[in-house]
Amino acid sequence: MRDLLIVVGTLLLCAVGTVTPAQAAKPEGRHFSDLQAFGEAVGDRRIVLLDELTHGEHENFALKARLVQYLHREKGFDALVIESGLFDVARIWQTSENPIREQAPGNIFYMYANSAPVNALFDYIDAERDGARPLELAGFDGRLSGEYSLAGAADFIKQQSVRLLPRESATVDWSEYLAITQAALERVPGGFTDAQQARFIENSYRLIQGFNGLPSRASGYDRPDYVARLVHGLVIVAQNLWGTRRHDEHDIAMADNLRWLLENRYKDKKVIVWGHFIHLNYGGTVPHRFDNLGTLLRRDYGKDMYLAHIAAVKGQYRDFVDMQVKAISPGQGGMLEAQIVRDRNVDGSDAIFLDGPALDHVVRDAGDNARFYGHQYRHPIASQSWSHYWDGMFILPNSTASAADRGPE
Repeated sequence: MRDLLIVVGTLLLCAVGTVTPAQAAKPEGRHFSDLQAFGEAVGDRRIVLLDELTHGEHENFALKARLVQYLHREKGFDALVIESGLFDVARIWQTSENPIREQAPGNIFYMYANSAPVNALFDYIDAERDGARPLELAGFDGRLSGEYSLAGAADFIKQQSVRLLPRESATVDWSEYLAITQAALERVPGGFTDAQQARFIENSYRLIQGFNGLPSRASGYDRPDYVARLVHGLVIVAQNLWGTRRHDEHDIAMADNLRWLLENRYKDKKVIVWGHFIHLNYGGTVPHRFDNLGTLLRRDYGKDMYLAHIAAVKGQYRDFVDMQVKAISPGQGGMLEAQIVRDRNVDGSDAIFLDGPALDHVVRDAGDNARFYGHQYRHPIASQSWSHYWDGMFILPNSTASAADRGPE
């Protein structure tokens, strides 16, 4: 069996200090020959998912930025769908006169908007926009918390409801409905009564049903069911705030948003999905294993999906909740990622890729107690269970914390 294990030189990554945003936006002189085995593992699959264990690792973001460019240039991928608000990133894309990196702060998830490698990727996307094969940017999160959403999502929902669903909208108390919608956008419970909450839920699902039922020849964000996607995400957020739904159920809206993009705006297109392991992995949320984006999407697109998992061996990451730099600790007995790096004699500047057969080979030789890192470098995964979570794996020998602001990393 041919061992599809490759070493990826991180000197070619979009790392701050080695590649400027302008250079990253014009990658003609850069080569991707070291990613051939990854490309062969992806094959002709339509959907590639790129995960991250913490939301806070510079080397992870730099590797993913390079993988996105490779998939676009060499494998024919058409869109990057990133873990940020559906409405916010749609507005960014529609506001084409302003660079993405200028619109990103306050609209794209702050850990991405602060990252130099991710901003270099945004420059690349802008540079390719008017080319023969642009790479479109979109968001998949139903939790709409960006500045574009805060300023305009509630009014947009009302305007579209009045215009397209006059019968349903005539029965809605819009003053009350917009107040609850804005509270959901701002992530505050709002002190609404049980009766007000019940009316909001009932009205939301009537609007969703109405928008989904309207015939349309439009595509993408001009479709009525796009509005249904926004309402669905926000009603789940409201119920999260009120304690009537589990917090992780926002993955339902994430999966529905991605499914909508795949079947409408990107119908017959190849799509890259960028997000956290907790959402993308095939095994469900940790620790209860409730359905997440990965499990839900895999039921519909399993044969067309490839999840490339990314983990570091050691180093640090920035916790996106408290913004503190924290150590990656292997704990007692170490982790299989470290053993793989030791066995391959790889230095700190290289990443390793293992496809499915290579992972199976490593796991067979590792022993029953071997483990891979899991969510937030905690919740370890039994090595024999790896295929329940991902399809192939990149291992980074070292990690440094991503930026807390838009300064250098």
